[in-house]
Parts: sequence; structure tokens; C-alpha cells
Amino acid sequence: MGVHARVAARKPPLTPQQKQKRLEYAHQNLHRDWSNVIFSDEKTFKSDECAKEIVYRGINTRFDERHLQPKKRSGRICAGLWGWMSIDGPGEFSMITRRFNSEDYVEILEENFVPTVNICYGGLANVIFMQDNSSIHRSKYTTQWFNAHPKLRLIDALVNSPDLNPIENMWWEMVRGWEIIYPRNRARLESYICERWESLRYRPEYFRNLYSSMPRRMQEVIDRNGAMTKF
Repeated sequence: MGVHARVAARKPPLTPQQKQKRLEYAHQNLHRDWSNVIFSDEKTFKSDECAKEIVYRGINTRFDERHLQPKKRSGRICAGLWGWMSIDGPGEFSMITRRFNSEDYVEILEENFVPTVNICYGGLANVIFMQDNSSIHRSKYTTQWFNAHPKLRLIDALVNSPDLNPIENMWWEMVRGWEIIYPRNRARLESYICERWESLRYRPEYFRNLYSSMPRRMQEVIDRNGAMTKF
């Protein structure tokens, strides 16, 4: 009776407070020009992918909360990176080879992010930087670094809102068609991650499409009263 077996959508559950924050955010940014926003994030890649969970649901109910699959955090070999993207494509990334802290983050910003933005966009004043609200990004040490670079404008990503951050789509694109790598070691995994990242440089239209979707994402949040969207 209109109910079919489907792969469960992997989206985090939202509290009423988070939905309200999302609604406010969507109204505030509905008409924003996103073309100069740089999205950044840390990501852990695994040597193999988690199994997909099958649920039974009606048509057009993929993102109803009762059908969402919680994110799993287990894996075999893992490798982390910090990276960023712009409307022009993937920026630069840095592999995370140890427990990540504020000093590591600032070092990456100083040695990776700032020089590239200066070359590609003529300086920090010409971009807006989005990061999430992790403790590393909000620490006193990191805050002091941002205060020392006042030309760089900041936007904080919302909690539990991967659908409003297109770098999450880029991560998904990197692991789409992910192959089991051999030999199974960290060096090979890091090399494979680099191959996947660099392959995205040849797809500028993909990134333009992600950016052009931002007004639709905001509108869908408004239409769904803060609930998770299809993105």
C-alpha cells in the first residue's frame, strides 16, 4: 500500500531547539550571496564503508525522522583530513596524522589556507569562511588567531545540519564508488584519498551546482519548519 523497501537516509536527529535555530538561520540567509563563502571541515575516511540499512517507508518520506539511519563511527583503517572548498572547486587539504588540537588547526590555517586564498582570491577580505562549532575551532588559541586576521569574516555552521553545508556533499562524492584498497595500510589510504580529492578538480560544474542549491536548501528548511531537508 505505497510502502517500499529503501536504503535508510543517514541524517542526524534534530531537537526542537535545533529546528528553531535552523529556521532562524534559513530566514537570515535565504537571500545571501554564497559565491564568496568557503566551506571547511574535518573528515575521517575509512578503508571500507558501513553497510546500508534497509527501511520500509512510503513514497516521498525518505527524510522523515523515523526513517533515518544513525551515523556509524566504526571502521578498519582510518585517516583524517582537514579541507575546504569554494565555488571554483576543492581547495587544499591537510592530512591529520595525530590527535588534532587547536595548535594543529591554526598551523593548517596559517600554512595551508591563508597562502592559497591570497593567491586564488586576492586576500582574506574577499572571502567568508565557514567552520563548524567544534571546541578546537572555538578555543582561546584559535580565537586569538582569527582576531589577528580581522579581514577574514566568519560563519559558524549549525549543529547537526549537514544538509546546509555543501562540503558534506563533497565528502559523499569522494566516497561514492569507494573501492576496497590494497594493501590495507594508512599510507595507501592517504594516497587514495588524495586521488579522490584531486579528481574533483576536473568537475567545476559540480561545485557550481552545489552553490546554486543553497537558496533552495534555505527555502526547504523554511517549508519544513526547521526539519531536515533532502540535501
